[in-house]
Amino acid sequence: MKAMILAAGYGTRLRPITYTMPKPMVPLAGRPLIAHLVDFIAAAGVRDIVVNLHHFPAIIEQYLRKTFANIDFHFSHEPMLLGTGGGVRKVRLLLERDEDFFLLNGDTYESPKFDALRNARRERDSISAMTLRHPPQGDRYTAVWTEKGTINGFGQGHGEALMFSGSHCVSSRIFRYIPDRDASDLTGDVYQPLVATGQESIASIVDDDPMWFDIGTPQRYLTASRALGRMIGKSVIEGDVRDSVVWDNCYIGRGVTLESCIVGHGVEIRAPLQLKSAIICRDDPAIPRDPSYRFENGLAIACI
Repeated sequence: MKAMILAAGYGTRLRPITYTMPKPMVPLAGRPLIAHLVDFIAAAGVRDIVVNLHHFPAIIEQYLRKTFANIDFHFSHEPMLLGTGGGVRKVRLLLERDEDFFLLNGDTYESPKFDALRNARRERDSISAMTLRHPPQGDRYTAVWTEKGTINGFGQGHGEALMFSGSHCVSSRIFRYIPDRDASDLTGDVYQPLVATGQESIASIVDDDPMWFDIGTPQRYLTASRALGRMIGKSVIEGDVRDSVVWDNCYIGRGVTLESCIVGHGVEIRAPLQLKSAIICRDDPAIPRDPSYRFENGLAIACI
């Protein structure tokens, strides 16, 4: 059995940091997010992993090959983003020979209940099984409606309205239904029509693991970092750093006060500075001169 990690996105909400690095390489507890996902997959006994790539693909590919010698990686390069359906369709030859495969979002820290997902799908012979969870209070999400372990609607339905947590077990029959075009969305173009017509069923499991984090925004990334620990990387801290994440190879000098900040790799702050709720990274030609950013002393700073 194989697994696929969807890792091709731009990570736009973590800019300006993600102008110079891919979002799956953002560190959590001292390791890139994607490393945790590979660990979770490997712990489930899966050694064949497909990863789709678009934004800084070489950084992800080189890191994974160097770090996980016991994993057989297959990298799918997308010159243009293909969406979740198109990304899966592009690697059909790798995935269609098995009964099913696991599919994980590359921007979510999640340790899926792989056995439960697979069992839920196979017991009902469903086209897919999705992991759902109760949404955080006040969070905006697309409701996935489920009743008695079967999903009956996206956005509208009956039973209990939950949110998708980022992992599926997908039947290889899926390739019958993915549109015959380059780009498509697995939920909108495949799941929703199948549920609406009753042509196939989609199973669900509910997992409210508290150690689940969507790191799509700076605030959510900080929340995940607080919970997982090791917020300070291999850096020199002489200033006052509070409730902040500092990545590797940074220098935070005396007279610097940072609160609830995200500090990217290699940042040096030597002059006195006070910042609260900001992303700080090294300036780079790839970062546009956006008026919402502040540029000084070789740094790009964005409020969050």
